[in-house]
Amino acid sequence: MKAAAFALVLIFGSSCGAIASLRPAPTIVPLISAAFLSVHIFVGNSGDAQEKARLPELRDSVAGALPAAWATATSGRGQLAVRTDADIDVELDGTSGTSALTQHKLGGRVVSRTIAVHTIEGSRRLSVGELLVTTLHELGHIWCCFGPGTKDGHWTDAPTGFSSVGLMYSPMTCTVTKGSDPICPSVFSDRELAEMRLNSP
Repeated sequence: MKAAAFALVLIFGSSCGAIASLRPAPTIVPLISAAFLSVHIFVGNSGDAQEKARLPELRDSVAGALPAAWATATSGRGQLAVRTDADIDVELDGTSGTSALTQHKLGGRVVSRTIAVHTIEGSRRLSVGELLVTTLHELGHIWCCFGPGTKDGHWTDAPTGFSSVGLMYSPMTCTVTKGSDPICPSVFSDRELAEMRLNSP
């Protein structure tokens, strides 16, 4: 069956400003490195009964696959560890919405970052593969993309067709065949790696 393309829209979130209680981060947050990154993945409290029942398994699956997915996405130049005391908090939100990176500020300085990953798109429950790509995309926003040729943290020259290379477009184009999970981009492009300071092998 011929593959049909669909758009998976992942929008960059803005800062939420100062917050009252901050969990200490193991590294100086503005200096987080894509070469050595740690992530804490946890389940949120939102969602219907079916999705809430699915969230723990999704968390475990994403947590198990994310280190290898990050290594692949960064062409072997980045390492990612999943642990409780981590650089970035990733919440799996069991509702439909816009997945986003939020940078929390205190006195004008970034003090922590949180990523909300929604596990439902419209009425469709997203697969582990889609959630992995969403998480990679939002992690990429820590460093990318700013300046000429970008808008709202995304490149403005999105490809017209599917490409496995390039994670920082909006919308991000995936391909889907009926009865199969969507296939989405999985590798950061050279210019994205440069933004992440991973352009050297």
